[in-house]
Amino acid sequence: MSKAGTATRRYHEVPDAEWASLRDQLTRPDPRRRVLLRGAVVVSMDPEIKDLAEGDVLIEGSTIKAVGRDLSAAAGDGQAVSVEMGGMILIPGLVDGHRHSWQNQFRRLIVDADLPTYMATTHGGMALHYRPQDMYVGDLVTMLGAIDSGVTSILDFSHNTRTAAHSDAVFKAYQETGIRAVHASAPPNAGAWDEHWPEDLKRLRDSFTSPLTSVRLAIDFRRPRPAAELIAFARANGLSITFDGVLGPASSREMEELGRDGLLAPDVTVIHATDMADAVWQHFKDAGIGVTLAPTSDEQIGLSGGTPPIQKALDFGIRPSLSVDVEVSLATDMFSQMRCILATQRMQSAALRYRGETPPAWVTNRDVLEFATVQGARHIGLARRVGSLTPGKEADIVAIRAEDVNNLPLNNAIGTVVQGADTKSVDIVLIAGQPKKWRGEMLGVDLDRVRSLAEESRDYLAAKCGWELDVFGLQRRPETKYDEVHGYLEQRQKA
Repeated sequence: MSKAGTATRRYHEVPDAEWASLRDQLTRPDPRRRVLLRGAVVVSMDPEIKDLAEGDVLIEGSTIKAVGRDLSAAAGDGQAVSVEMGGMILIPGLVDGHRHSWQNQFRRLIVDADLPTYMATTHGGMALHYRPQDMYVGDLVTMLGAIDSGVTSILDFSHNTRTAAHSDAVFKAYQETGIRAVHASAPPNAGAWDEHWPEDLKRLRDSFTSPLTSVRLAIDFRRPRPAAELIAFARANGLSITFDGVLGPASSREMEELGRDGLLAPDVTVIHATDMADAVWQHFKDAGIGVTLAPTSDEQIGLSGGTPPIQKALDFGIRPSLSVDVEVSLATDMFSQMRCILATQRMQSAALRYRGETPPAWVTNRDVLEFATVQGARHIGLARRVGSLTPGKEADIVAIRAEDVNNLPLNNAIGTVVQGADTKSVDIVLIAGQPKKWRGEMLGVDLDRVRSLAEESRDYLAAKCGWELDVFGLQRRPETKYDEVHGYLEQRQKA
């Protein structure tokens, strides 16, 4: 018994009709609505609030008003919509620190690709033929998949910006889905483009910055200007900076030079950071930059040494964030990234112990959940707004079913989120207090329309590339000079 003598019902005890009525109430526009999420396990990721075995979260409009053991008095005027959530775990919305969203009408097309094959297929192949409509479709399916799996904030590393219209199209996808998106814009790595970047970032900043969207300067392989000049441009225009492809000796030398020149600062985030020299890690630490790891990408596609530098980051006192990277080869969800980084660090520690060396302490399940929430928000510039269930922050909240067949009975809330949950466990997703997923179903999504858009875009691009597709992936047509496309990566590296 709780809540002044009233038993909290578990989610599976609440009738479907009641859930439907609550959904209808919460989807009606009301910027001052108050919502009481009642009786859940609360994993706040806020060191002051800590965890609650049974707690409440009170939302007013788009923000979290209070988190506590019993907020029924605070919502006792009868005006709040009360949602009974016994048996669920509330966590902050997951934060994906970097995903190439434009590619994803080709999800899982090349699941066995190595880095040269990935680069040839994407940047040297399909990317060359993208229309603005294809950018919109790729981002649309990405953002919906992200929300479905509990990701409420995402850094969209958009490095196929061939024209201003290509950029505008992805903002249409952000707005349509209602996700919290950070648009990290970069020029395409191959092929013709309007050479409008980085100047067009000022227009994007002024046109599209909103409570749910922001803009960063992204730096990848193609550099219209030296990195130092791009950093100066970004800072002169109030933009933070994200570097992708930070891996291998060439990147290590560049980062060391930027560090020596004092150009690294907290407004910079680097992605991968694979095979960096210790001097570079010290620059990262001293400058207070963010480091976003892409665990499954490094390991499955084979970036540099193939191992995400989780232990190196921890050795230098850096708490990393996590990211999905490329769905053309990898999974959609952040649960996979948490499990991968946990297993990788523990494997490395166990190997040292087995050899008689002194191993580092294991990362914990709570550590990797922090990487996927608190640190992710910090590294994409949203730490003041999201990343923890803290009063005053935006109500980006995910409810995990802890008493479904894959998780029952609930014995360890953190372990259930990290080790037991998957996309089907994500029951409710709120972004800025607005329900985007409810009782396991996406809201306001015409899935048949999305299917048609994705298939049309995929088939158009495949035809332009001369590809033949079937349900087992990419089949090459005999007349396609596919091996010539592989030469793109080698040419770019020599350049």
